[in-house]
Amino acid sequence: MKLSDIIPEGGISDDLKATEKEAVIMELVTSLVTAGRVPEPLSKKVIKALMDREELGSTGIGSGVAVPHAKHDSIPDLVCAFGRSKKGINFDALDGEPVHVVFLLLSSKSASGSHLEALAFISRLVRDEKFVKFLRDAKDTKDIRELLNEADQSLGGS
Repeated sequence: MKLSDIIPEGGISDDLKATEKEAVIMELVTSLVTAGRVPEPLSKKVIKALMDREELGSTGIGSGVAVPHAKHDSIPDLVCAFGRSKKGINFDALDGEPVHVVFLLLSSKSASGSHLEALAFISRLVRDEKFVKFLRDAKDTKDIRELLNEADQSLGGS
């Protein structure tokens, strides 16, 4: 699993406008709709699946990072969007701090294995405080893409 394979062109937002959880999720799902990876007529259902998952417990895991994720049968392949907020997002994070880095992960309900593999890979990445700082400080979308590609190589994504 490589982030470069599951984050499509247009799936990186280097300056999220929204500052609240649901609005950020909507903004990132919209980027996946624009990239052709989420069917537009089903985007509201996908957003609802993500918000339903948030009701089980916040995916704001702390240290300025959130990993909202859900499974929905309208998603044919594992797909991820990345967003960075310069202002910070109220994401009900476990540590109470604002979120600045968001990986939004979607898959079909039948793709549990690859979904869990992607979550584990992202979790390993964001445990590295230096890496998260580099993502936060990256100049633009191109730099973020390069950092994610480097992470694929250094962690041996296959």
